[in-house]
Amino acid sequence: MNRLLDDLNEAQREAVATTEGPLLVIAGAGSGKTRVLTRRLANLLRQQLAEPYQILAVTFTNKAAGEMQDRVASLLGGSIEQLNVSTFHSFCARLLRREASELGYQDSFTIFDSIDSASLVKNCITELSMNTSQFAPKAQLRKISNAKNKLISADSFAASASGYFEEATAKIYLLYQQRLRECNGMDFDDLLFNTVLLLKDNQTVGERYRRRFRYVMVDEYQDTNHVQYLMLRHIVDAHNNICVVGDEDQSIYGWRGADIRNILDFEKDYPGARIIKLEQNYRSTRNILEAASAVIAHNEARKGKTLRTTGQVGEKLKLWHVDNAETEAVAVVDSIEQGRTQTPLGEMAVLYRTNAQSRPFEEQLRRRSLPYQIVGGIAFYQRKEIKDLIAYLKLIANPYDDVSFQRIVNYPKRGIGAKSIGVIAELARRENRPYFQVATDAHTFAELSAVGKRLKPFVDLIEKHRRKFQEAPVDFLTQELVDDLNLIPELLEEDKTVGQARVENIEAFIEGAAAFARANGGAGLTEYLATISLYTDLDEYKETEDKVTLMTLHAAKGLEYDTVYLVGLEEGLFPLQRAIDDPMELEEERRLFYVGTTRTRKRLYLSTASSRFRFGQTMSIPSRFLKEIPPELVDVIDLRQRQPVRRPAAQSQSLFGTSSTGQPAPAGVHYEWDNDNEGLRPGRIVQHPTFGRGKIIRAEGYGESLRLEIMFTGIGIKNIMAKYARLKVVG
Repeated sequence: MNRLLDDLNEAQREAVATTEGPLLVIAGAGSGKTRVLTRRLANLLRQQLAEPYQILAVTFTNKAAGEMQDRVASLLGGSIEQLNVSTFHSFCARLLRREASELGYQDSFTIFDSIDSASLVKNCITELSMNTSQFAPKAQLRKISNAKNKLISADSFAASASGYFEEATAKIYLLYQQRLRECNGMDFDDLLFNTVLLLKDNQTVGERYRRRFRYVMVDEYQDTNHVQYLMLRHIVDAHNNICVVGDEDQSIYGWRGADIRNILDFEKDYPGARIIKLEQNYRSTRNILEAASAVIAHNEARKGKTLRTTGQVGEKLKLWHVDNAETEAVAVVDSIEQGRTQTPLGEMAVLYRTNAQSRPFEEQLRRRSLPYQIVGGIAFYQRKEIKDLIAYLKLIANPYDDVSFQRIVNYPKRGIGAKSIGVIAELARRENRPYFQVATDAHTFAELSAVGKRLKPFVDLIEKHRRKFQEAPVDFLTQELVDDLNLIPELLEEDKTVGQARVENIEAFIEGAAAFARANGGAGLTEYLATISLYTDLDEYKETEDKVTLMTLHAAKGLEYDTVYLVGLEEGLFPLQRAIDDPMELEEERRLFYVGTTRTRKRLYLSTASSRFRFGQTMSIPSRFLKEIPPELVDVIDLRQRQPVRRPAAQSQSLFGTSSTGQPAPAGVHYEWDNDNEGLRPGRIVQHPTFGRGKIIRAEGYGESLRLEIMFTGIGIKNIMAKYARLKVVG
């Protein structure tokens, strides 16, 4: 037991030793929460309080789950069989495969990823004779996802729908669920939704899992949504032995359904809960920690804690004022080049609010031949050649999967066009049969007489592999499929420039399948598909590579670096414009800033641009978060080239006083713009090249910073910067 506690601080030891009843561990950034979770899990096993299969530990990424399992194995001197450490979705997928018949599914059901789900929603919109421009598939899928995350079924949604658009979404939701079931498929949200339904409504199944899991542990509890919260409640109700670890100051996923109230109200949900705060930070220097703490202190929705460090004071934060996105990228990459003599490239990260901001950094890094990787680009398993291969494997495992059939029936090309696929779809609906079965019996349908011969080789190929997929190791099956499809020559012939890279991706996929088979006792296709369908970008991210990392702030959560560049700190970009007038969203943006600053161990660089072109506008007001950092913690460096407009002293004060160059570093510097703006005033009618005619209803600023609020006919209000809008006064 001592080995599990010896190197822990007092709060950590208390959390590890507390084994009974509800426990909330508030774990500040860099406070060793993973160590506490793994030691506590090992402690439960070391004391023989439960068998491995009686403990459930859930987190949000496969990477975190794998790390937890490895650490427990290291602590206890070997791997632990039947230990349930996984993501929420992986746990639910395994449970549902065992209990599929209780819901009327086959245990070979397909898990639809976001791309497959969007394709199916688009099919439903078309089938309902709706316009995909008016009802965008991705937007409809978001609405359906939001409903499922609140445990609102398609029938319940339809019963309460009101108004034209909501009623249309209800029809799409109903048809989408019907088609999913016909495909023997579930989307990501269904995994959670259906698990909760089983635990709640099926007394036999519910009791089985309540009796089985005597201890439940949850990582990143602040990121749980309502349906995850309900799943946990239905499992732990019998004993209340639940330990959750999280930090309300790092709750940054409200946009995808995470409910911060789950962690804020833990004591109300579990009366008598014990609260332990981990406030010792082992990651960042004192200056970085004090800056982050000062900013997050402006939030109201928090339990509050005082992070402290015994580490060095460290360097001051560097705040760069730059002209624009291009000069920002130059400054960052200059610093990376200079800093690589003392810091490996793999210990440097550029963090931004939106993916679109990566372009100038990529250009500068390529220009100087500096290696880099992007987290959050096109994920490996979403690349076309990989998606096509996976669709074949999905159809082999589940011939009811209409979406996979639709994707690959004419790939490689077989002369089966969109019109023929449409006929197959129509016949499938009429006969209440899956697409593949219709294709199999094409010779019995007069409507398919023209394409029957072209469908037969495809059907034969799928049937050939279906006969062996349950026995053959997944890598052998995949290799044989690739050979039968003649896929390698096909890819090289399609595009000689990128074909080789696509072939290498196929080879990497087969290699990954082989590694999976070896690690899982020769596991087959169904298990492999279930695993890869739940992979995320972070599962593919390799921290060991000596490359600069570019990523969004959301993707950076859970990672840490010696040097971090936090860029694009302007109002409207960070925080985002939509959050500025919403107190709850603004607090989440501030938490995102806190997450970004606490990723770094030693050096933190911040940058704000005087102008940034975005959606036809420029933004020139530094982020409010910069003003919330105590001035004594920051060195302000003015890297701008153009001369600012002279202002009265009261208007030209530096954000933090005087910069390290001795020049003022004013918030929102504006530059002269020679064009005549006299005509751009409220009441004037203007013509915009994209939005058409509109009336100016408000004007703010002057010169280069003139910002206009314009009501455009048939479009609504747009906020734009006059300099870049190419407006013509017409009235």
